[in-house]
Amino acid sequence: MYNRILVPVDGSTHAERALEAAVTLIQSLKNAPALAVLHVNPSISINEPPVGVDLEERIREEGEKILAPATEALTRSGIAYETFSKTGDPASVICQAAEEQHADLIIMGSRGIGLMSELLIGSVSHSVVQHAHCPVMIVR
Repeated sequence: MYNRILVPVDGSTHAERALEAAVTLIQSLKNAPALAVLHVNPSISINEPPVGVDLEERIREEGEKILAPATEALTRSGIAYETFSKTGDPASVICQAAEEQHADLIIMGSRGIGLMSELLIGSVSHSVVQHAHCPVMIVR
């Protein structure tokens, strides 16, 4: 049914629930699909370079910090997985990573914002649903 599942995480409880849903799904399937966990560092536009701060190192550390709880939970579950980080527009990067990883399914959290907010602001999950090449499961 599924060969590879992509779960984007951002440190939120919604992403945590999406990861839990992915683990439950994988454990329920006879042939366990591979699991890829992605953290996207949003692109930052800076007018002046920071002085005395290694921005790339800080971004890498933040990504590791956000991926750490997912790594711990997946290690306890016994499921095979890989983690990786990318930088860019979250929705675009998630869709691109899903294609690169040959994902059959993306499982991601919903921020739970209302319809009016989504219409005015837009959301990452909504954009991924609209542009992903594969099915997307949104977990509340």
